[in-house]
Amino acid sequence: MMVHAMRRLAIQGSVTTLLACALICACGHEAETHAARDAGHVSQPVAPVLPDAGPTFITHTVEEGETLWDIAQAYGIRSRAILVANHLDARDVRRLAPGMTLRIPGATSAVEVATARDRIAARETERAALPPLTDGAYYTLVRGDTLSEVAERFNLETDAIIARNELIDDDITTLRDGRTIILPGVRDAEVARRAATRPRDGVTHTLARGETVWDVASAFQMSVAAIMAANSLSESSVTSLREGAPLFIPGVHTDRGRRTGHRETPRQAASRALARRLGLGTRAAAGQLLYGRVRPEWAREAERNPRARRRESMPGTLRWPVAGGWFVRGYGSGEGHYHQALDIAGNMGWNVRASASGIVGYAGNEVSGYGNMVMVIHPGGWVTMYAHNSVLYVVAGQRVAAGTVLAELGSTGISRGPHVHFELSYGGQTCDPAPLMRPGIRHRNGRIEPLRYSRWTDAADRPRNVECDGRRRHPHSRLVIDETPEAAP
Repeated sequence: MMVHAMRRLAIQGSVTTLLACALICACGHEAETHAARDAGHVSQPVAPVLPDAGPTFITHTVEEGETLWDIAQAYGIRSRAILVANHLDARDVRRLAPGMTLRIPGATSAVEVATARDRIAARETERAALPPLTDGAYYTLVRGDTLSEVAERFNLETDAIIARNELIDDDITTLRDGRTIILPGVRDAEVARRAATRPRDGVTHTLARGETVWDVASAFQMSVAAIMAANSLSESSVTSLREGAPLFIPGVHTDRGRRTGHRETPRQAASRALARRLGLGTRAAAGQLLYGRVRPEWAREAERNPRARRRESMPGTLRWPVAGGWFVRGYGSGEGHYHQALDIAGNMGWNVRASASGIVGYAGNEVSGYGNMVMVIHPGGWVTMYAHNSVLYVVAGQRVAAGTVLAELGSTGISRGPHVHFELSYGGQTCDPAPLMRPGIRHRNGRIEPLRYSRWTDAADRPRNVECDGRRRHPHSRLVIDETPEAAP
C-alpha cells in the first residue's frame, strides 16, 4: 500500500506539469521551456493510478530543456501516444518538469533511450544556434503539418511565410518534420498557444488502379507539394507510383463528413460573405468574367483593394505567374488561332501567383475543361485567369496583391501535363498578355525573351502591340462547354 501511495504522489506532482509541452512542442522554443521550469509552484490536481501502457514500454526521465515533441520525435512515435500511455490529456497537463518519468509505448531497450537522448541533444544544439528574431517567431514543423495549414492556423498568407524564409517553389516539396521555419509577425507566446490546435497527423491512402497523386491531392483538397514532402518523394518518384502504393496524407480532418486537408480561415469566410453580396464566385459570374465583362461594383471593389501598391485606372503591367515556369505556347497559336492564352509549364508542387493586385472573382471547377480555376478582377476592369491547377488556396471575394499565391500548378481539366493556362480579358475580348509581362517571357533554359514592352494604364488607350479579339472556340470540338456569360449558376 505504501508503494502504491508513493506512486500516486509522484504522479500527482507531475500531471499538471505537461501542458506546456503540448503547447511548446511545435516550436521547441527554449524560452517557453524555461518558463515551464519556473512554474513549479502551480497547484497539483489529483491524478489516477496509471494503467498499463501496453505489452511493451520503457520509462524516460525528462531532462532539462526537453519537450514532449522532442521525446516523441526521438522515439519515432506520436506525442499523443505518450499522453495516452501516461493517462494524460490537454485538460490536465500544465507543465513538463525535469525529473518526470514518462512511459514510452513500443520502446523496449536502454539502447533506444540512449539513441533518443542523442537525437534530442542534437535538436537542442540546432535550436541554440538559431539567431534571435525581432519580426517573428520560430516554428518547428511536425508530422502532419503542411505549409498552407500552418499559414491558416496562424492567420498568415502562405506567400508571406515563403518570402520570409526565402523559399523557392522546389524547397516546398522538401519541407519535412523537424524543419524550423520563421512565422513573420508572430510572437513566441502565440506559437506556444496555437500548438494545442495542431491537426491530427493525417491518414494513409492506398493508390487505386489508375489513380495518380494529382487525383489524391484533388480528392483531399491537398497540395501535391505537401504530399511529396510528407512522403519524401521526388518529381520522378511521384510520377512512377503504382497501384497499391501507400501515401501519407498530412493534416487531414473531417469536414461535413468528408475528409479534407483544407481548412477555411476566418479571413476566407469573410471573403466568401463579400463575394455573396457582390454576386461573385458563382458559375454565372465565371461565365461573365471569361469575356472580361466586369460589373461596376466588381471594378470598384478591385480598385479599393488595400493591398494594391498604388491606385491607378489599370495595373499597367503583369508579372510572370509561375516564378520558374517556362513558356509553352502563346496567344493566337493552334489551328485557326483559337488559343488565346499563354500556356506556362512547370514542375509538380510549384505555386501559381497573382499577376497583379485585385479581388478574386471566381475560384472553383464548375467551368468544364479548365479544371481548378481562379479568376482575378483587377483595377480598371482587367480579368486574369489561371486554369488547370492542382489545388486552390484562395476563395471568391478574397483580396490579393501581385505575387499572392493563388494555387498550385496542376493538370486538372483537359490538360496534357502540369501547366497554367493564363488568360487576360477586358471589355468583352481576350487579349495577348505577353507584351505586358515584366520582365518578359521566360523559357525553359531560364532565358528571358526580350520584348517590346508596353504599359496599359488607360482603358481608352490600349497599346498597339497588345492584340485583343473576341473569344474563340476550338475549331473541332467544344472543349470548354460553359464559356458563355449567360451560364446558369
